Amino acid sequence: MDTNKLIPLLSEMAIFVNVVESGSFSKTAKKLGLSPSSVSRSITRLENALEEKLLERTTRQMRLSTKGQEVYGLCSDMMYSAKMAVSAAQTNKKEVSGSLRIAAPKALSRQVLMPMILDFIDQYPNVALQLKVADHYIDPIGDEVDVIIHITDKPVEGLIAKTLTECRLIMCASPSYLASHGTPAHPNDIANHNCLCLGENPRDRVWGFTQGTQKVSVNAKGSFAVNHSEIRREAVLRGVGISVFPEFAIQPYLDSGQVLEVLKDWHVGGNYQGKVTAQYAQSKFIPEQIKAFVDYLQERFAQTNH
Repeated sequence: MDTNKLIPLLSEMAIFVNVVESGSFSKTAKKLGLSPSSVSRSITRLENALEEKLLERTTRQMRLSTKGQEVYGLCSDMMYSAKMAVSAAQTNKKEVSGSLRIAAPKALSRQVLMPMILDFIDQYPNVALQLKVADHYIDPIGDEVDVIIHITDKPVEGLIAKTLTECRLIMCASPSYLASHGTPAHPNDIANHNCLCLGENPRDRVWGFTQGTQKVSVNAKGSFAVNHSEIRREAVLRGVGISVFPEFAIQPYLDSGQVLEVLKDWHVGGNYQGKVTAQYAQSKFIPEQIKAFVDYLQERFAQTNH
């Protein structure tokens, strides 16, 4: 196929990649600002030009044909090369500018990152920053995000990982609750207390503790469960029971004495602890806005930790 015939198909190939990755014509249409019928026509034009059936469709599902899988891989590489071309053009600009899409967990965004992000916007007014707040895993490629920030001890392989700070889990209760119900001296004592859990799945009610080589698991029972740290924190402040929080969510209240840490000598297991890590795609051409943002966060967290 000569170049004159190939060029008009580049947009159809891009649409094809989006359809495969979203798994839906309607989702692709919404994302690209097109009508579903327009997306469908683009796929048909591509199939006609290549003289191959790429997608096998029924009213309920869609899947790649054998040839479609091969074409998708090559078209996906084309899209990646296009992104790298844009990155190369944006690299080494004296002025930090351009779009920047960030994804981060809800509680971390609300309680820690937002002041830093707003200050970054003030410092770099030519950067158009979009924040995607979600606790589920975000694919930086498929979800078109430039930087993911998450709390983990296992960074995503294949991505550059920059550690910002560390976060541990802290078990705590209000002084009034402990005065009324006693202070646990051992993890097994937790079974006799009103434990406020996340409630996202049954495993949230099994609290694990370690101290050196000792390991203890306790079935936590309580009158209230909620997967929102600020609401759960309010319940603890009112003396409802004992709960576990990421350090960033509870530290100011520990400092003020509104809550007291329980079982300090034991390590509490669970999600939302580990290294707070910023990750982004590897490339020879990292856009200046990504480098500036990650460097800015590292500097701010370094100031906070001292």
